[in-house]
Amino acid sequence: MLNRIETKVMDYLFSRCRGKRTVLISPQEILDGISPKYEITKKQLESHMKNIVLDGYADYSHSDDKEGSLVYVITLTTRGEAFQRERDERIKRRWQSMGWKVLLTVIAFVVSYTLWHLVGNR
Repeated sequence: MLNRIETKVMDYLFSRCRGKRTVLISPQEILDGISPKYEITKKQLESHMKNIVLDGYADYSHSDDKEGSLVYVITLTTRGEAFQRERDERIKRRWQSMGWKVLLTVIAFVVSYTLWHLVGNR
């Protein structure tokens, strides 16, 4: 399961990979894409990228561009391509769960209020 930073990184990767399965992205582009909310170092980014690979969302390798700068060759897996749908489904379940809890709370309030008035008026 991805933590908040990994989810934000994966969200950025997903947006960059739309329509393509493989893209070249520099680590700095990823860091710029997730900031200013999350300020992490390149070393921390590397750790989060490994966790994304371990969770089965993407595969990546290192390469150099024409200027000799480090770039990631990122390939989304099947699970990575379904990232947005999986995330939307998780949010939907969370709202449904909260809705049921609110409904049960209202029902409990109405029942207890009714019983209180019935017993209290005798």
